[in-house]
Amino acid sequence: MKKNILFVILIAIMTIASSVSAQTTVKGNVVNERGESIEYVSIGFENDSVGVISDAKGNFVLTIPAGLKRELSFSHVSYLTTEIPYEEYSKSDELTVVLKDKVVELAEVVIGKKNKPKTIVGKGIPAPGLVGTSGQGSDLGPEGGVAFSCNKSYVISDILVKISGCTFKQCMVSINVYERKGDQFVNVHQKPIYETLTNEKSKYILDIRPEENIVLKPKTDYYVSIRVVDGFGEKGFLYLNAYMKNGLYRNAVKGKTKKLPVCPAIQVKGYEVE
Repeated sequence: MKKNILFVILIAIMTIASSVSAQTTVKGNVVNERGESIEYVSIGFENDSVGVISDAKGNFVLTIPAGLKRELSFSHVSYLTTEIPYEEYSKSDELTVVLKDKVVELAEVVIGKKNKPKTIVGKGIPAPGLVGTSGQGSDLGPEGGVAFSCNKSYVISDILVKISGCTFKQCMVSINVYERKGDQFVNVHQKPIYETLTNEKSKYILDIRPEENIVLKPKTDYYVSIRVVDGFGEKGFLYLNAYMKNGLYRNAVKGKTKKLPVCPAIQVKGYEVE
């Protein structure tokens, strides 16, 4: 009987070892065409929960489960998305990925002198409890946000996020504004929007004022989100106030979108375009 139990245990160990050995570990660095490292690049597979974010120096390590042999996607708001085939990344000890600059023609907008910012999205009934995101290093939680559309053209003036607490000593968050095209999420700004948060303050409103003109078009679906992209080596949690409104959450880097009955308390204000 003992021999049979021992045999089963050995088979289990061998099976686990075989599964682990079949995994593919990809290490590398992401740079632009000038050889400069690119921070916080989303690396993963379309509609899959496998993925990481490169660190502030463009370095990354990704463990890919056995049997997953699809193209690996590298995306960043300022650069064109690059797909690396399995045959290339699986045979490289140290992968260097070069992203090309994204050239976006900024729309010319005319804003009236007496125009005042209007609330485009963000009013809602406060929800009990909190929402948030967590993680350590590249193992970070999902991005969460709210979907919306507008009936007029606007230029975003402010993105307001109600912060309720932060257990990170320090963390970097990324704010993104996407145009939703079916299952596709396409950034409508060219410059990344980062903010460094600390645990020195508990409850406050984070007011982000984009450096570029982010234009929202009428009858178009959008999604504004927040996520932690760097915990600077520490585990932590970022707590956000919530509204009783349908929220969207994207698991991992390019994972499937999930709907929940609450969303982070994010408010978007903008100037109406004449």
